[in-house]
Amino acid sequence: MSDTTRPDAQEEPTRVLVLGGQRTVRMLKERTDYEVGFADESISFDLIATADIPIEVDLDDWDAVVDHVRRVHAIRPFTAVVSQVDRLVPLAGVLRERLGLTTGITAEAARNCNDKAATHRCLSEAGIAVTRHQVVRSPVDGIAAAKEIGLPVIVKPRDASSAAGLMHCETPEEVAAAIADIFDGGRDSALVEEYLIGREIGVFAGRTAGRTKVLFVFDGEVGPPPKFVKLGGWFPSVLSEEELSLLDELSERVLAAVGLDNWVALLQFILTEDGPKVVEINPRVAGGQGVALIAATTGYEPTLVAVEAALGRQSEPDTSQAAIGLYRSIVFEEEGTLWYRDEALREVTGLETRVRPLIELDVKPGEAVLSINHPRGGAFGRIVVVGDSRDAVARDYDRILQQLDLRVEPVADAEAQVSKPHTSCC
Repeated sequence: MSDTTRPDAQEEPTRVLVLGGQRTVRMLKERTDYEVGFADESISFDLIATADIPIEVDLDDWDAVVDHVRRVHAIRPFTAVVSQVDRLVPLAGVLRERLGLTTGITAEAARNCNDKAATHRCLSEAGIAVTRHQVVRSPVDGIAAAKEIGLPVIVKPRDASSAAGLMHCETPEEVAAAIADIFDGGRDSALVEEYLIGREIGVFAGRTAGRTKVLFVFDGEVGPPPKFVKLGGWFPSVLSEEELSLLDELSERVLAAVGLDNWVALLQFILTEDGPKVVEINPRVAGGQGVALIAATTGYEPTLVAVEAALGRQSEPDTSQAAIGLYRSIVFEEEGTLWYRDEALREVTGLETRVRPLIELDVKPGEAVLSINHPRGGAFGRIVVVGDSRDAVARDYDRILQQLDLRVEPVADAEAQVSKPHTSCC
């Protein structure tokens, strides 16, 4: 459905089209005076009422999306197209070009970020150190690549992000099995990379008019192999000023190399003995509740930063609520039935922080959970707590865990009770 009635205003408003991002729509309507178009496959009644231009369309049929949006654009022209959904970012680039817009991500830049092999190629051509890697199209090719690179290796889909589908493989048999799993998911190629050892650092940056601005640097923590589930981490990073300056410079070079401009990106680096190496470039804001941590500790609301970047504008922060932040994924070593105090999700007493923590569990008490490295396991919830010092935040985190009183009781059929895979990201 769509509303193509031209408003009576003499001057066209800033009109933004959002692809598949309910949070973005709500945030824009709450915090800005933009007109908001919203394209999705099925739009709830409340979002039909919220969005100025609701558009129901099959987002897998890009030709249909372009045709439909073009018709709306001819009457109520859009200023920018935005999306924080991985698979729809390239579509935002296509729409920018088809609508003749001057800002926002290009289709080429989106592909260069989403296709990890293309990312490596662009960085290598720009003289930026990358991991040794090979694109493979069969388990046999994967085994040969792993032997050439040197076991252990990382096997992952070319188009996944935030550790989705990633596997640490120590033997040729594990390499073959990991590639077969990727192909079973409908892909026809995979990436085999060297295994990097070092600290993980996350960077959230905006780039407009050829200038990169690093907004957030995060000391990340990951779980054990083979899946390396993202456990969260601390802000701000404890890197030295010299190291942070180097990271700023490298982020600029990396985003320029893939052609990203008028957009935002999450960059993941591993600090190796030979210096920082790029792991991924995700052209979107943080997943999970990472946006809450960034907003509370920097004053930058990531969703609004992303929209402003797509409009070709740098954002300015509001006043931050706290100096220190901690993000923790809720993971489990063993499978079983999870029990916890449900009332602690609504209130935890005795905290030092002035800011209410964010506590989420994706399962109800009495439902099953799986171990961190189970194929369908991962993060079953998350906690974000901020405060004035690391010690105070750590104490508050411990108080939250004590009052949640998480307990996993062994049960024989836990695997059968978990119907969907849980994310390997925070």
